Amino acid sequence: MHALLEYLYSLELKGVNLGLGPTRQLLKRCGNPHQDIPIVQIAGTNGKGSTAAITAHILQCHGRKVGLFTSPHLCRFNERIRIDGIPVDDRYIIQWLEKHKSDLEDISVTFFEATTAMALSHFKDHRVNVAVVETGLGGRLDATTAANPSWTALTPIDLDHTDMLGDTVRAIAREKAGILKPGVPCFSVPQPSWVREVVQSEAERIGAPVTFLREEATVPLPLRLPGRHQHTNANLAWALAQAILGRDFDQGIARGAVETAAWPGRYQRLGDHPRVIYDVAHNPHGMAAFLDTMAGESIQGRKWLVLALQEGKKAEQMLNMLLPGFDTVILTQTGIRNFLPAADLAELAGASHPRIQAEPDTVAAIRDVVGEAGKEDLVAILGSHYLGPAVARIFKISFDIL
Repeated sequence: MHALLEYLYSLELKGVNLGLGPTRQLLKRCGNPHQDIPIVQIAGTNGKGSTAAITAHILQCHGRKVGLFTSPHLCRFNERIRIDGIPVDDRYIIQWLEKHKSDLEDISVTFFEATTAMALSHFKDHRVNVAVVETGLGGRLDATTAANPSWTALTPIDLDHTDMLGDTVRAIAREKAGILKPGVPCFSVPQPSWVREVVQSEAERIGAPVTFLREEATVPLPLRLPGRHQHTNANLAWALAQAILGRDFDQGIARGAVETAAWPGRYQRLGDHPRVIYDVAHNPHGMAAFLDTMAGESIQGRKWLVLALQEGKKAEQMLNMLLPGFDTVILTQTGIRNFLPAADLAELAGASHPRIQAEPDTVAAIRDVVGEAGKEDLVAILGSHYLGPAVARIFKISFDIL
């Protein structure tokens, strides 16, 4: 690995900084790239990445050059920053770091703040027509909010990062609604009444026009992204694309784009005999969507679960949701970013399931289960983006290609 890439990763040790000041300073030193790009910012608890990817694909299919900034990555950092679906190359990353390393140190920015500025610089340098930006954490004080979007969007809002955003859905909704800007149109999926009240109150306070969407049967299903929740995401992406494109929006093109849109790690099918599914769901709301989608599977054999979770992710609640639906459970760990050790996860599970094993080696856990499962079985690999490297290694796939 190049020394400058190692330096970029070292910034993760600074953790998370909730505040816009450092990002604004860094963007200024980068020539304020965000001021030259129409930006759509997407916040919410789940579905941000999928909605961003579908939106970008609709716009791209309409002939627009589209930047896409998402986080975290599954296998390579480059996945976070794409233009027309193609990840940024190492050469650009290194050149940008060579140019701005002194700025990063002077301002003392975090990994995500640096990455946000790098993405917006990349989009400006390559003259994208529009950039679709996924909020990292919360909204009001997230680095991406310094980008001054032309449109905003809210995916489903639920409990998320309660240690930083608040311990109630209302508190978290206030943080997510912090992406709203005066006069900037906001589109939201249907929300629970208490979330809607918070968002509407914030919209009225600052003068942001907000539209709560209804589920539209005219919006097609994203065929490569299974699950009812993905139709909700597609509906939001459709509304965003209509707003961005105006009279250039073509329903036929949009329909084809939604049906062919893809986003790795979202109920991603890796094999059929046995059926192997990889899903990055990592909170109760995401697990509920996963279980709802899995309920539509026609599986004649056994169901196997390989699960890894990060600390502070309501692990006990998710274990209670998941364990009854599987015949055999292998608890593992990612070894990345505040991972919950497999032994600790097994202790939380206790004696609540007759067939639980702990295997800290993620590659071994996945490989052994897939090798042992029968042709009519289902294997679910679940719980974290950071299972991506093991999945890519075992199944010999790349998450670069959408």
